[in-house]
Amino acid sequence: MVSIDHLDELREQVKSLHEKGLLDEDFYHGSVLPRLEPKEARGMKKARSIFVTSTPSPAIRTRFTWKGETIELTVPPTYDSYVSTSNRSRQLLKEAFAPDRHWIARAILPMKLLAVRSGLAKYGRNNIAYIPKYGSFHTLAALYTDYESPEDHWQEMEVLPKCATCKACMKACPTGAIREDRFLIRVENCLTYYTEMPPSKPFPDWIKQSAHNSIIGCMRCQRACPYDRDVIGWYRDGPEFSEEETGYLLGGKFKGERAKAMDKKLKTAGLDLTIFPRNLEVHLRKRGLLS
Repeated sequence: MVSIDHLDELREQVKSLHEKGLLDEDFYHGSVLPRLEPKEARGMKKARSIFVTSTPSPAIRTRFTWKGETIELTVPPTYDSYVSTSNRSRQLLKEAFAPDRHWIARAILPMKLLAVRSGLAKYGRNNIAYIPKYGSFHTLAALYTDYESPEDHWQEMEVLPKCATCKACMKACPTGAIREDRFLIRVENCLTYYTEMPPSKPFPDWIKQSAHNSIIGCMRCQRACPYDRDVIGWYRDGPEFSEEETGYLLGGKFKGERAKAMDKKLKTAGLDLTIFPRNLEVHLRKRGLLS
């Protein structure tokens, strides 16, 4: 837990990176700003503390069948459902407070920075938050509460000790986003950034087909990181998609009850229809299953 007094400091820290020209403009306005200036939770005047949680999460294996072949594609652990993780954290917090009752509301914030500033996690050179034992295999959530914690865990950011000399993630990055000359990654070079874009935006020509390794996001730096050594093989099986379902996803026209049903199925793996068909197409082309 950290005091609500740090909320402005948290936001200003991110804004300062933008003011210094260290954050890509499109990324800042499209992904960062909505988390810095979200619609405030109802009852925010009651807020006294921010509760941040980290739930261990495995990577997810999904399977798509096309032209008689089934390919396995990974969803990184950080894409596990934020809503379900937040709801679970909320329930645990209510149980911890019992028999007292406290106001609790979901918080939309820069989660990794909050986790590191609270001491719950440490930053890796790849700008991913790491926790003890589970490394980067976890999902973050945050909650506002009217509980006034007797202890404020706010602290300076800490970086994983080995990052001072280790260059494993830098060497593994397929797009050169992790640089030696700065700690903040070049998000405009990060493959994850482009896999999360709308289907109408094609991948830049400079991203090689061989760089793609997950249905969304990228796991090259996590697979190379020594702090993930004990969990890198941790998976759970997600949904499988028949040839007919794969064809529907490749069609790119989603509406009506069928779209709702497909979206519901995708959500069990932390996915949704906004990444199709482009992300699936690139993997099928990579395997010679799509011209």
